[in-house]
Amino acid sequence: MRTVLLTMLFLCLAGNLPAQSIDDLVIVTEEYPPFNFTENDRRQGISTDVLIEMLKLSGAHQGRDDIGFLPWASAYNLALNRKNVLLYSTTYTETRAPLFKWVGPILKSRFVLFARKDAKLKIASLNEINERKLRVGVVLNDVGEQMLLEQGLNRSRLYRYNHGAHMVTMLHNRRIDLLAYGQIATRWFFKDRGYSPDDFEEVFFLQESDYYYALNRKTDDKIVSQLQAAFDQVKESGTLAEIVQNYLE
Repeated sequence: MRTVLLTMLFLCLAGNLPAQSIDDLVIVTEEYPPFNFTENDRRQGISTDVLIEMLKLSGAHQGRDDIGFLPWASAYNLALNRKNVLLYSTTYTETRAPLFKWVGPILKSRFVLFARKDAKLKIASLNEINERKLRVGVVLNDVGEQMLLEQGLNRSRLYRYNHGAHMVTMLHNRRIDLLAYGQIATRWFFKDRGYSPDDFEEVFFLQESDYYYALNRKTDDKIVSQLQAAFDQVKESGTLAEIVQNYLE
C-alpha cells in the first residue's frame, strides 16, 4: 500500500511538469494481459513491447522500468487530469475521443458479456439484465462499464472491481452472474487463474473497438506526432505483427 501511495504521489507531481521531450512523459498502465502486465518483475505484453520499440525509434531513454502500474481507475483519472501522462492500453470510443490525444491503433478487440456455462444464461438485450436483476461485474472506469451505462443498463446492476483478475474470480465463484470486459484479456485471465475457458461462454456482444495509447489533452502535439510516427514505423516494419504473434499464437 505504501508503494502504491508513493507511486501515485510521484506520478501526480511529475505529470504537472512541462514536457520537453518524450522522456518527460509519465507512462502508466494496468495489469491487463496479454497487452500490458508484469511477470517476474518485468513489464511486458503486446502494447508494452510495441511501446518500447517506439521509444527506441524516438531516441528516448525511457524503458520498461519507467512504466508505472496502477489500478485502472487511478491510471485513467491520472491521464485525464494531469499533463504529460501516457496511458495504455486504452480503448478508443466516440465518448472518449475528445478526452485524450491518441496514438495507434494497436489492435482491435471485442467487448462482451461472459457468463458461466452452467448458469445457462440467455441474454437478448441489456434490459433483460435490469428486469432479472442480474449482477454484472465491471472494472471501475473501464470501457465495459461505460458501454453498459451508455446502452441503458441500470447502475444498480453493476458490481465494480479494481482489477480484472479479481472480477474473473468473482464470476468463477458465482458472486456475480456476468462480467463485461475485453474478450482477449478475459480468456487470458481464465487460464492464468487455472480455470477452464470451456466453463464460460460469451452471452452478449457489446462493441468492437481498437486499443490505443492515450495521452493527456495538454501533451505537446509534437510529442504525439513523434510517437505516432514511431508507431507507424513499428507497424510497417512488421514488428507489431511479430509481437502480436508472440503473445497470441
